[in-house]
Amino acid sequence: MVQTCALASTRLGVAFPCDQVILTEQGDYGSVLIKSPLHRTEFLVAPITAIAGLESPYARSTDSAQLWNRAWEARQKVEARLGHGLPRSAVGLAVNSRFERSQDQLHIHVDCLLESVERTLALDGPKQDATWQPFPLILKGRPYWIMAVAEPDLRTTNVVGLVVAGLPQARHTMDDLNVLVAGATLADARPGFYILVNWGRAAEHLLDHRCTSR
Repeated sequence: MVQTCALASTRLGVAFPCDQVILTEQGDYGSVLIKSPLHRTEFLVAPITAIAGLESPYARSTDSAQLWNRAWEARQKVEARLGHGLPRSAVGLAVNSRFERSQDQLHIHVDCLLESVERTLALDGPKQDATWQPFPLILKGRPYWIMAVAEPDLRTTNVVGLVVAGLPQARHTMDDLNVLVAGATLADARPGFYILVNWGRAAEHLLDHRCTSR
């Protein structure tokens, strides 16, 4: 589907069957935005270039920030499906590990965050830029590592690069790495993000594909 959309955009100037296509240019892998056929509000962002997943060197390159930022911008599509806006803390971006994903092409799930997870992060998440630390509570049956990033968007945030740089054990277990990025409001009302990682259970489990109570 990714290649079909890229070809349609190149030859016909349309994105169909995707919602959006950003063609590959120098220094940019290009990407597509796909409406998930399985869930009412979920969207998927994937690079046009064939990249298997988080274990790929591309996933930890500085260029990957473009893909994460486009996923963050796609929250507007989720809001449009709901018919109203969402606070930044209600939106999550998830990438599952090689052993948990359904496709051998890197893709970021964009959807509502589980309300219980949103509340827990608001209460117990770090409120300043912070290095990696174990999150003190279990989320959906799994322990997570967490760090806070005080940025309004993800344009310059190399999400997986931060994981590899700050958690040395990740370098040897990339196949089993699951990543969630959640919008956050940090100290002094600064916009930011929480990055959470675990090994062994899909980060997508922290999303609410029904957008319950939103």
